[in-house]
Amino acid sequence: MGRYVSNQLAEISKMNSYLVTDKPIIYADMNVYRYLACEDISILNPERFKWVYSHVHLDEIHRNGNQDALEGMKLLKAVEICDVLDEEFQSVGNIVIRDFVDPYLRYEQHLDAISGYEGLSDHMIEHLIRSFGADNFKELSETPDKMRNEIEKITNIITDERRDELREKVSTVSKDMKESIEEHLKNRMPIDKTRRALGITSEDRKNIEKSKSAIDDVWDLISPSIPSTTKDQFFGFEKIPGVEGIQHTQHGAISGSYIVLNMIGISPDKGLAKRDKIKNIISDGQHAGMASYCNALVSADRGIINKSSCIFSYLNNITNALHFKFKKGYQLSLEVNET
Repeated sequence: MGRYVSNQLAEISKMNSYLVTDKPIIYADMNVYRYLACEDISILNPERFKWVYSHVHLDEIHRNGNQDALEGMKLLKAVEICDVLDEEFQSVGNIVIRDFVDPYLRYEQHLDAISGYEGLSDHMIEHLIRSFGADNFKELSETPDKMRNEIEKITNIITDERRDELREKVSTVSKDMKESIEEHLKNRMPIDKTRRALGITSEDRKNIEKSKSAIDDVWDLISPSIPSTTKDQFFGFEKIPGVEGIQHTQHGAISGSYIVLNMIGISPDKGLAKRDKIKNIISDGQHAGMASYCNALVSADRGIINKSSCIFSYLNNITNALHFKFKKGYQLSLEVNET
């Protein structure tokens, strides 16, 4: 358990697979790479570790327009951790560490890959911020048509009968979405009201945040109001019966549970109901998901560390969620458990 072999994916159970290699693997949040690039922090003996990033970093750099982190990645000789996809763009269940590529070059490759499709899933943002209490019913009502148009754009590259089949399915889903929005999402519910409906008070949340078993404690409070769902289904760690066509991966499940913790109010991020904030919050959840295959997630953001720690602890992931309090001139010294 304590040794490292090159680029191998090990698994204890279905939600705590992890990578092992010749050095402990550190998944650094964007702020670590940025601070290092700007010489605001230093890192003690960084060569002891293998530093990694993911497509989430590259998306975030593009979205926020700040490329400082690329220099930090280069200084640490960071390499990309990624999910292997098949020809249908579905995960084959294998997480790998790529060979080193200059981060500036890798970013240019990423821009080429997403060119023309940058805002492809933006319509789903409207559904998410609505669940957090956004006053966006007009924009929400337009999402079924936007989704249909986006799928038609993507399927233009398909020349056989599969295109017509896909478009027919999308048309049906679009119609169902319209009906569901009108029936279930017309009335806006502020997030505080949602939390109270689940049986969680602000005092409960404060106490749970101090707990070593936050997810269990949350479930003890809310399970009476959700009798037909198990704890692992509610937090996204198990598939919900009857819900088909959604691939279930470790990093995807953890990303979803991160959003659930925000909804409940465990170390909640600010701006949950705002379009310009929610994308970064989603990124944080994706960072937590990809970091779950590594020995540590390091960040100066207390929120991402608190929620990630709740999830990693519940799933028995090997990942250490490590927070440091940023100040200029800070030297980051890491001690990471190997298992």
